[in-house]
Order: sequence, then structure tokens, then C-alpha cells
Amino acid sequence: MELDSWFSRPGPIPVVEPNDLRKVWAFMLENDGDTKATGINVFESICSPGADVCAVWYRASLLQLCERLGLLSRWLNDDRLNDAVIKVAADFPMDKLEAGVVRKDLPLDVQEFLKRIDVESDQAKT
Repeated sequence: MELDSWFSRPGPIPVVEPNDLRKVWAFMLENDGDTKATGINVFESICSPGADVCAVWYRASLLQLCERLGLLSRWLNDDRLNDAVIKVAADFPMDKLEAGVVRKDLPLDVQEFLKRIDVESDQAKT
């Protein structure tokens, strides 16, 4: 699927497999986030067969933005995200950014997102 057609349909981002999200996140880290010239087929080769690659990429990109804003620092260890972050980010409600629409916030409820990560992280400790 081409990104242009994927973004032309506004709405929620589909849920993805945490392992696919983890792999794309790792790829983005290895490339220092510079994936703008990377074709979608590279992400297809990273993800499991049948994955919604655009959704995985989008969720990983939002994670990258959250990380750069300092929102995920509590759950980072040597650039490795705590599994709780990946698990929550894989199915947390997120919306597509729409072309030409200026937003003052991220396309997700940041406070609820961080709260769910805290809960998931605490549960993983027990």
C-alpha cells in the first residue's frame, strides 16, 4: 500500500502487532530516524506477513516523536524502549494526521497514553 493513499483516508490508526512495532522502532534507531528515503518495501521486509505496514510505521513515527519530546525518557534504557511502551503503543487509540490540518497537539491522548504505559510497566514488574 502506498502512503499517499493510506493518508488520504482520515481516521484511527489500526492496531498492530507489538513485535512488528519493536522491529520498526529498532530499524529507525539504527538509521538515526532518517527513514524518509526508505521505501515501504523495506518496512514490509521487517514486519510479519500481512502486517499493516503503514500503521506500524506511523505508530513507530509517533513513538519517535514522543521520545524526542522527552515523554518516554522514564522508559528508555540505552535507547531501548521498555516493552510496556511498545505493548501500549501497538494498540493505543491514535488518529492519522491530516494533510493541511494544523494541530496544536499530538494525534493521541498523551496523558492517557503515559498513564497506560505506567500501568503496563507496573504490571510487568509483578
